[in-house]
Amino acid sequence: MAQAQATMDHKDAGDAAKAGLPAVARAANESKVVNIPVERVAEPAPAPLPAPVAEEAAEPPAAAPNKSRRKAKLFGIGLLLTLGGVVAWYPLADHYAPFASGASITAQVTQVAPRVAGPVKHVLIADNAEVKAGQPLFEIDDTTFRMDVAQAHGQLDQAMNSVTSGVAAVPAAEAKVSQTEVALTIAQQELDRATQLFDKGLLSQAKFTTADANHKTAALNVEAAKADLERIKASASTADASNPNVRAAQAAVDKAEFALANTTVVAPADGYISNLSLAEGQFVAAGTPALTFINPATQMVIADLRENQLVNVQAGDKAVVMFEAAPGRQFEATVDSIAWGINSGRTTANGLAQSSNDTRWFPPARKIPVRVSIDDMSQLPANVRLGSEASVLIIPEDGIVPAIARGLMGVSGLLSGLN
Repeated sequence: MAQAQATMDHKDAGDAAKAGLPAVARAANESKVVNIPVERVAEPAPAPLPAPVAEEAAEPPAAAPNKSRRKAKLFGIGLLLTLGGVVAWYPLADHYAPFASGASITAQVTQVAPRVAGPVKHVLIADNAEVKAGQPLFEIDDTTFRMDVAQAHGQLDQAMNSVTSGVAAVPAAEAKVSQTEVALTIAQQELDRATQLFDKGLLSQAKFTTADANHKTAALNVEAAKADLERIKASASTADASNPNVRAAQAAVDKAEFALANTTVVAPADGYISNLSLAEGQFVAAGTPALTFINPATQMVIADLRENQLVNVQAGDKAVVMFEAAPGRQFEATVDSIAWGINSGRTTANGLAQSSNDTRWFPPARKIPVRVSIDDMSQLPANVRLGSEASVLIIPEDGIVPAIARGLMGVSGLLSGLN
């Protein structure tokens, strides 16, 4: 500060000398100049400091655009990586972890129909009931069927009696044979005498002819009697069960009893009853469906996969099934079979080929049904019913892609449970 003041004094003195001022004036000027620093010394020293602060404050606006550009660049790189990952994921997943949504669980559905016709006497189950194999479902009025059984038994008794009477007729047939043989012997003797007399001219031609005719008739009677005896013996020697008449009568009895037994309709296996619309007194015809039976032991998940997803899929591959009715739960399964064909839509009634109307460059791939069986059906929750929607993930072989796909499937299932 003192150095600056001396410099200013020296400058003022030089200026005065140049102006040609007298010494007194210079002295007065010097004294005046000397008084100025006193006043400046009294001023606060930090006054010049605001200029550097202003320069520091101006630096952030210049650096902010660089940070924004850096963030935008990172965001763009991340977006490109994400899009690239998505684009690469789909073909990888189709080959190593085929996935199909919109699958459904199916089972064998049997239309239960009576084997006999008649009015319904009793309905023994309710709609949507669980039944066991052989459990009665409904009964048909059996009045006429019991009558048929009684009639068949009567016909069987008649056949048995005919067999018994045939055995008793054997002695009479044998006696008749003996009788005809005796008559033949007598006729033979008379013919012999008539021949001798006729040869000697002692008997007329008419009497000889009569004797000869009587002999022939006696011989025919013997043959007929023997034939009757053989027939009666054959009938009598046949056992009751092997007799044709008895067998026919027994078959009629069995048929009538079978029809009577079928007046009670039973469940074919363990399962569930659905779509029951029977009522007592309703007439049902033989072979006409009366109710629907679902066999849960045959439950199967059918998923439709695109053709390009079946490259590595074959029967026996592991699979994972997730149902909409059980969000987040994954059930182990196995690929049971792959359909050998689908309707191409080119067959018509007149046998001519039908052209396709799809002219797009990239037509949608056709889908092939794949049957998947649950490994442990007992794990399925009760609310999984026939027709329930499911998602299927097939795992041809273990790897990172199937692991990621399984994780994404679990997340998707949890999110679907929030709907």
